[in-house]
Amino acid sequence: MRNSMTSSAVLFLVASALVTGARSGVLAQAATDSSRTVHVTAIDRKGSAANDLQAAEFEAKLGSKRLQVISAEPARAPMRIALVVSDAGTGGFQGGLANFIQKLSGHAELALVSSVVQPEIVVDYTSDSSVLRAGLRRLGPRGLQRGAQLLETIQDATKHVRREGTRPVIVVVRVGGEASTIVSGKDVREQLQKSGAILYVVSTAGAQRPAPSQARQGISTQQAQLHDDEAVESEHNLATVLGDGSRESGGHHVQGLSTTLIPTLERLADELLNQYVLTCVLPDGVRSTDKLSISSKRKGVTVRAPSRIPPSHF
Repeated sequence: MRNSMTSSAVLFLVASALVTGARSGVLAQAATDSSRTVHVTAIDRKGSAANDLQAAEFEAKLGSKRLQVISAEPARAPMRIALVVSDAGTGGFQGGLANFIQKLSGHAELALVSSVVQPEIVVDYTSDSSVLRAGLRRLGPRGLQRGAQLLETIQDATKHVRREGTRPVIVVVRVGGEASTIVSGKDVREQLQKSGAILYVVSTAGAQRPAPSQARQGISTQQAQLHDDEAVESEHNLATVLGDGSRESGGHHVQGLSTTLIPTLERLADELLNQYVLTCVLPDGVRSTDKLSISSKRKGVTVRAPSRIPPSHF
């Protein structure tokens, strides 16, 4: 009789364990099905990367709905970085870019793209430091020219920077004086969002000034007004991509002196090396167009995060 009762008890415990395990598996699968990951950067009040935050210190919302942040881990996926150099042929960014590439060695593959006038791929995506150094040597002084097709260059970068298993990033360094363009700033921002790339922009002082134009000479007042309107619209399109576009992607636009370029790019490299990957559980009813906002409960910490979850995640 005792053996029979013991056997029944064992069977009951085994059955209970199986039911509990099955229920846990279902719940775990449900959490996986409804969770999404997003890469963010946390910056302290000194401008340095805050790399010791826990999941409970992040707050996330999608539209009006709060997201549960279930994990916050250091980002380990290798980066894929398009370095867009719009230096008007001066070669002034070589030193800063050399330090930037060195700090990211072993963590990223990079492409060097020159945008003096038309975009030119100097080095395609590679992690080979010797190839990248050779490419940088080609970006020395090469004849002063203005009128870079920068929006076109950024637009093209969004098409190639994304690759499965990597963190896509576009870094633009510029001196300004870009050419007028018919490319829509809204279209470029949408393509940037769909690519999932983070956009960082570093502009030297005075870079907002457009390139001088000779197009007004010998034309009527009406034509001159039309030309001025087109130039204003073009400048607005570029400004919205560099400003709003970078912020919406989880990056930012830095403006400073050429003498501060090296420390600026070093801080940018540190930000990229200290990113978090957050895993959030999405509530029912959210849409791909809902705005994503992520902040930190820790005082003095600012979180840079994309304003949308890429549509492919829905």
